Amino acid sequence: MITLPFSAMPSAPRLFVDYVENNPEARRFFMGHFSDLMAFETHLQCLERRNILREPLYSALVAQNKTFFAGEATFKHLERLQSPTTFAVVTGQQVGLFGGPMYTLYKALTAVRLSRWLSEQFPAYSFVPLFWLESEDHDFAEINNAGGLSAENDFIQVRYAEPDADAPRDLRPVSQRPIETEITDVIEAFRSSLPETDFSEDVFRDLRNCYTEGESLQRAFARYLNTLFPDAGLIFIDPSDPAIKQLVTPVLMQELETHPTTGEEVIKRSAELEEGYHAQIKPRAVNLFLLHKGNRYPIEPNEGGFFLKGTRRRFTREELLELATAEPERFSPNVLLRPIMQDFLLPTAAYVAGPSEISYFAQLQPAYDHFQVPMPVIFPRAGLTIIESKVEKVFRKFELPYSAMFLDIEAAWRLARKSDQPGTNFDVAAYNERIFGLLEELPDLAVAEHANLSGPAESTIQNIRRSLAMFEEKVFQHRQRNDEVLTRQIEKLLVYLSPEGKLQERQLNIVTYLNRYGNDVLPRLEEACSPFPAEHRLLFL
Repeated sequence: MITLPFSAMPSAPRLFVDYVENNPEARRFFMGHFSDLMAFETHLQCLERRNILREPLYSALVAQNKTFFAGEATFKHLERLQSPTTFAVVTGQQVGLFGGPMYTLYKALTAVRLSRWLSEQFPAYSFVPLFWLESEDHDFAEINNAGGLSAENDFIQVRYAEPDADAPRDLRPVSQRPIETEITDVIEAFRSSLPETDFSEDVFRDLRNCYTEGESLQRAFARYLNTLFPDAGLIFIDPSDPAIKQLVTPVLMQELETHPTTGEEVIKRSAELEEGYHAQIKPRAVNLFLLHKGNRYPIEPNEGGFFLKGTRRRFTREELLELATAEPERFSPNVLLRPIMQDFLLPTAAYVAGPSEISYFAQLQPAYDHFQVPMPVIFPRAGLTIIESKVEKVFRKFELPYSAMFLDIEAAWRLARKSDQPGTNFDVAAYNERIFGLLEELPDLAVAEHANLSGPAESTIQNIRRSLAMFEEKVFQHRQRNDEVLTRQIEKLLVYLSPEGKLQERQLNIVTYLNRYGNDVLPRLEEACSPFPAEHRLLFL
């Protein structure tokens, strides 16, 4: 497999790159390094001493996964999870439309492959992959779209439930948004945007089976990933489930009772981090939201207790604590508290994270310490770019390095043009000037031969000048045609590999490749998401 270092990617955060490369300056913000088996060994010993509520967790997860089209392998993993020597390799993401962008799949598949790898390294333990469905987020615009490549090689997006620009901001969490009838039109619009192939009927039948009217977005998301990878054994968890919220009530209570300690401790770590890096997240005084009249509002402290930001709703301290005990399902964590809640609930051996997530985990050790939850080993997800054969031909034709996919179109074009026309791009104007210099001698030479040759000499000069001008125009037209062809090829290359200047994995949805290659592409994706090497991988189709 061909790989590129993450440092070759201009979008990669420096802290992420330094952590992956095991730079001591970055490593000190984490509990060990993912490349060190001793880091896992130490953490597993710590997890063995924890009191995880495995039986109620098992019951809640079995009930959930029965509704997610889970396969036999998932329920075998759930059985194992009851054992005190079984640990979870966790990842998570927002429940993007039709499975979300490709990197969401890469996170899930990295967790699957890492759990197998850890089982080989530590045969005394078992490891199961678990996906945390981020269904409590209310930023619907981030997940209501899916990107693809049209038959005309254009990047396209379909959107579901496009919000009205003039409507009040909708703060409902995703878990409170049932799929509406228009999903059928969105699926058909996606299909009509893509080339029709032998695989199209099966691909879009699967989407219609998972994304049905009245279903929740998180359940449709989990069902679709289980449809694609039925034997992966991936356990899905929906944290909005009241049964799950009951199990994490101690975290809710501690955050309310001890605020603003969590935020203050993370601010101290952030200040230390910012001496060399960038702090990714901003703590709040209370790192919780509350559902009120269907919407999700941040909880803010005030002199008499708490209030919901953006509303007139007020609570005394006692009222809010009672509410957290009686109705914990109305509370949800922000980005800071979510990992704490997750790892309080689960026996998390490792968390599979993307570049930005890894950057903000560097801020979170004090929060883990505050809640007396051991911070897991943070493992980078697989980064992947799919290179189809027609795109690979462009790389070969112009002898481009694969890192050219990260360049803007002007820089990539210059690099390709230099390869396309090495040493042959002579200066026609300068050549003509040399010829004109010689022609200036011709009238005198002709008259010296015979006075009657003056006229023919002048005619010859004019003819040569016209011929050279015509030749210069033909060279210009030839170069212009070559440049137009080159521009189209470079544009095609970049639209496939970095649509709209962003990484392919962040823009395209799996449906594009299923529609082109069928399900045969899925085992290759899973294989490409092996835990190591920790570099950006290229998958050639």
